Amino acid sequence: MKSGVVAKKAPTASKQAIVYIIDTSPSMKQFYPPSTSSSSKNAIRPSDDDINIERQPRLDAAKEALIGLITDLMLQSKTNECGVIVLHTQKTKHHLIDLREDDLKKDEQEVTNFIHLTELSPVQRPSVDLLRQIQSISISSFETHIDGTDSSNTRMMQNRAGGFCDGIMLAFSSLKRKTSGKIYNRKIILITDAEREVNIHWDQLDGTVEGLREIECDLAVIGLDFQRSAEYHPPAVLSATTAETNATTTSDGPPREEGDKNDNKANAINDQTVDTSTEKQLQAAMIKDDNEMLLISLTKYIGGTVHAASTIQQILKQASGRRIPKSALSKIELQIAPSVTVEARISLSTTKQSFPSLKREAVTLNEKGEVEKNVLGEIMSTPVMNITSHWDIDDPDVEVELVKRAQGYPYGSDLIPIGDMELEGLKLRSVPRVTILGFAAAERIPMTVWMGPTRIVSGSVDSRRACLAVSALAQALYGLNQLAICTFVKQKDSDPEMGILAPLVEDQSIHVGAEKPKVLLYVRMPFADDIQNLTMNPLKDHVRMDDKATHVCNDLIDAFMLSDTELNPASIPNPAIRSFRKTMIQRALDSDFGGIVHGRIQNSINDMDPMRTPLQMVEAGEKQTKAFRDTFALEEVQKVGKKRKKFFFSHSEEDT
Repeated sequence: MKSGVVAKKAPTASKQAIVYIIDTSPSMKQFYPPSTSSSSKNAIRPSDDDINIERQPRLDAAKEALIGLITDLMLQSKTNECGVIVLHTQKTKHHLIDLREDDLKKDEQEVTNFIHLTELSPVQRPSVDLLRQIQSISISSFETHIDGTDSSNTRMMQNRAGGFCDGIMLAFSSLKRKTSGKIYNRKIILITDAEREVNIHWDQLDGTVEGLREIECDLAVIGLDFQRSAEYHPPAVLSATTAETNATTTSDGPPREEGDKNDNKANAINDQTVDTSTEKQLQAAMIKDDNEMLLISLTKYIGGTVHAASTIQQILKQASGRRIPKSALSKIELQIAPSVTVEARISLSTTKQSFPSLKREAVTLNEKGEVEKNVLGEIMSTPVMNITSHWDIDDPDVEVELVKRAQGYPYGSDLIPIGDMELEGLKLRSVPRVTILGFAAAERIPMTVWMGPTRIVSGSVDSRRACLAVSALAQALYGLNQLAICTFVKQKDSDPEMGILAPLVEDQSIHVGAEKPKVLLYVRMPFADDIQNLTMNPLKDHVRMDDKATHVCNDLIDAFMLSDTELNPASIPNPAIRSFRKTMIQRALDSDFGGIVHGRIQNSINDMDPMRTPLQMVEAGEKQTKAFRDTFALEEVQKVGKKRKKFFFSHSEEDT
C-alpha cells in the first residue's frame, strides 16, 4: 500500500540568487583577524591552522572572502546569479537612483533613502569584470558637518546614510526585481564590522522583513570582530507587538527598547572619569554592541545566521554553501516490506570533487593575424564543434559510412557484435527504487565491504506518513543496532546495486534527550565480482610482539591522539581544487598572470599545513617516536641473488 499524500509544496530550487553587501566604512581600516586575547568567548575561535595567518585590514579580508565566495558560486553552476552592494560610498549609484551626490540638493539628502550606496552589479550571472571591481573597492572617508557646511573648523559627526539597514532594503529590492515569481534559493550575505551608527527607517524596514520572509530569503551576517553568534531556522513568528515596538533582541537575552539606549550610553560615560580617547572607545563599543543586537534581531525574524568569524577561512566556511544538486530532487520508492511502499527522496551525501571540464574555443584573429582582445584585455574567441569520423584502415582515404559501421565486445581474439537493441534487452526493468531485502546485525557487515559514495534517504516532503515511516525505521535500527540489506535502482531501468541502510546519527554524543536519527544513510556494497581476494604473506617469522613492543605502540598512539578539531576532513580543502580556484581567481584579476598558485603551504615554518601533523604534537611525541624507532629498528636486507632472466619457452628448448 502506498502512503497518502497531502498538498504538494513548491518545488525546490537548484539555482541561487545571492546579494552580497560589503561595508567600506572607515573602521574597516583596522587590522583583521584580531589578537586572540581580545576575542570574545562567544566568538568562533580560530583553528590551529589559522592562528599564524597574517593580519590585514578588515576591508582587504572582506574583499578576499567576497571574491572567494563569488568564485565558488561561479564554479558550482553557470546558472547561479548574484549582485554586490557596497555600503558607505561617496557616490550613489544603484537601480533605484542613479544620480551623483553633487546633483542631490541638501534638503533632498535628508529625505532620500539609499544614498551613499553603490550597486556594483544587479542580480545576474557573475563575471570576471565583477571580481576586478571588487578588488578595486576602497574606503571612502567622508563625514558631514553639524552645520551642513564643508568648513574644517566645525565639529564632525558620522554620516549615518548608506548603513547596513539601507543595504539590506536595497538588496531586497534587487532580489524582488529579478526573482519575483521565479524559483530561486535566495540569500543576502552581509560582511560588516557594524562599528558605525546607521539610520533606521522603521516603516520601510518592517516591510522589508515581511517581504524577505515572504520570498523565503535568508540573511547571513558575517561579523568582523563580533562578540555574538546566533542562528534562526526557521525564523521567529512575527506578531503585532513585534512589528510595533522598536526593540532589538539577542539570542540569549530579553528585548531592549531603542528609546532607552541613549540614556544608558550617557549614564555609562558620565559615571566614569575617563579621558577623551577612552570615552571614544567606549562610545564606539556601545555603538557596535547595539548594531550587533539589531542584526541579530533582524536575523531572528528574517531567518538566517550571524557569524562572529575570526579568520577569512571561517568567513568562507560559514558563508559559502553549495547549491542543492539535482540528485537531491530524486524521487524514489522505498519498499520497506513486500507489501509496504512509501514515497521517499534520495540525495548524495559525499561525492568526489574534480576540475571543471576544459572548454576549447577558436581564438579570433584580426587582419594582421594578431590575437584580438576586448576592452578588458581578454582574448576574444568563438565556440567550436567537434566531429568524429572513421576511416578504413586498409584505405585511409576512404571514410566509413554510418550504415557500414558495427559495434561489438572483444571475446578472446574475436569481436562479438551487439547492437543498441540488444543492449536495451540486457537491462532489468524497474522504476527508481530502494528495496529492503532483510535485516542483519551491524557486526555482521564489516566496513571492508562498504563502498562510496554515500546517500541520504528521507521521506518525501509531500507525504507525512512517508516521513514518519522512514523516521520510525531509522530509530528502530538505531535502537536494535542493526542494518537493512537492500537493493538500489538509481535511475529507471538502470543496473541495481547492493547496499545497506543505516540510521544517520548526526550527534554522536550519548546523553539524555539526544536527538534521535530521522533519516537513513545508504552505503553501497560490492557484488561477488567486485571483491578482490588478496592473500598476505605471513609475518610470524618476522614480527615477534612482546609486552615491551606493545607498550611502545600504545605510548606512540597516545602521544599522537588528535582532538575533535584537529585534522578534521570536513575542514580540510582538497589541495588540487584549492590550487585551481586560487589560480583562476588570480588569472581573472590579473590578465598578465601566467603562473600557478599552490593550494598547500610549502616550505613554510610560520604557517601550518592543514594536511600535516600539528607541530606541537610532533614536538610532544618526539620521545615516543624515538622509542618506537629503537624498538622496531630497520635492518638492511641483503638480496639472495640476482633477478632471474625470463626466457620464452622456445628459447629454453634450444638451450637444452
